[in-house]
Amino acid sequence: MIGASWSALYLAKGLQVVATDPAPNAEAALRKFVETAWPALKRLGLSPGASESNLTFTADLAQALAGADLVQENGPERIDFKQKLYGQLDELLPSDVIIASSSSGLTMSEIQKGAASHPERCVIGHPFNPPHLIPLVEIVGGPRPRKRQSGARTNFTPRSDNGRCASTRKCRAMSPTGCRRR
Repeated sequence: MIGASWSALYLAKGLQVVATDPAPNAEAALRKFVETAWPALKRLGLSPGASESNLTFTADLAQALAGADLVQENGPERIDFKQKLYGQLDELLPSDVIIASSSSGLTMSEIQKGAASHPERCVIGHPFNPPHLIPLVEIVGGPRPRKRQSGARTNFTPRSDNGRCASTRKCRAMSPTGCRRR
């Protein structure tokens, strides 16, 4: 349900969210999660324009990506799945749209091999859980991010008044206090 938590956060920050998931009953589960999370988000403070009604769901990937400014990917932790999906995303999205993965067990170096045309726009955007309640995300790029996107990587997530976002070097383990090597 990491994707549902991200969706709730983005909605609370006043963003339009278009979600897609091929799983049976995915839309109902997502809407139920957002509905359940909304009271806590209200207590934390909603941004102007925040609304549960800003959520759209479609089973069609191309339709979900149309007009996207950011893609937060939350698929299964399988490298074959992610590389195939990143190939589709790379083909369907404009080159300046950042693709962030919530992956915690795979490196962006491996995932972005699926995005042959624009691998530099792919980052790990791994949240501390649940993201709608804990405004902390670790961002890890792949082997050769573009300089012009360095700033974009640190600004791709909605910020809370006290939230911070920092870019880190490539690593295998994530920690709130920094990057640890294994």
